[in-house]
Amino acid sequence: MKKRSAFLCTLTIALALGGTTASPIASTTHAAAAKQSLTFVGGGSYYGQVENGKAHGKGTVKWPNGKTYSGSFVNGLRSGTGKYINEYSDSDYRYKVVYNGSWNNDRMNGDGTLTEQRFLKKNHMVSNQIQTGTFKNNALLSGYSVTRAEADPEYSFTYQTNNTTLNVLENQGNLLPLWKKGSLFSVTYKRGTTSHSYSLFPEESAKKERERQASIKYLKGITTQVTPHLQQFEQLSKQLSLK
Repeated sequence: MKKRSAFLCTLTIALALGGTTASPIASTTHAAAAKQSLTFVGGGSYYGQVENGKAHGKGTVKWPNGKTYSGSFVNGLRSGTGKYINEYSDSDYRYKVVYNGSWNNDRMNGDGTLTEQRFLKKNHMVSNQIQTGTFKNNALLSGYSVTRAEADPEYSFTYQTNNTTLNVLENQGNLLPLWKKGSLFSVTYKRGTTSHSYSLFPEESAKKERERQASIKYLKGITTQVTPHLQQFEQLSKQLSLK
């Protein structure tokens, strides 16, 4: 029986929060542009609108380790809308993280899209993830998460809200026909106290197989309900290349 290789995409964002609030050690005013340049004690620089010595309005921060943020600030904190980019490496992989969306109190809060790409050191991409929806305190609160990776199955699809979770594992992005047949690699569906799941492979015991078939029947019966989510999974999967 073909088994799925273990794959866990751990998001390591390292946002360097608070970097925009450090005391400036140098300031250059550009009167024509009504903007200022600030250099921070802990390293990094800011260019943009300033009020009371702090980033306030539109501007861009560049940290010495390569992270950047361009967007809105309130009293030195990222608030409003903006784009954050972080490229970094560990002993095995190189990462590129991009978040574009809403911020509040220096954290990802509100609607946005977060992507993370993971590479071997020779620029061979091994995983590509996109999360889109509503974020709270730097984590996806509700919305969609799709990961494509050198794994088996190749795709992991998740939709989540405060009371619903739908997770699908599959080797392709064409999900709806397979849902209707009950032949997806793996499905887990939870809504309130309702929970159903199945895998492509028959169970060894008669009891477990009856439970699997009952879950397939139930999930086929809610096809209309889940179709918008499957279609969104398919659209997001088209954005995920491993090249």
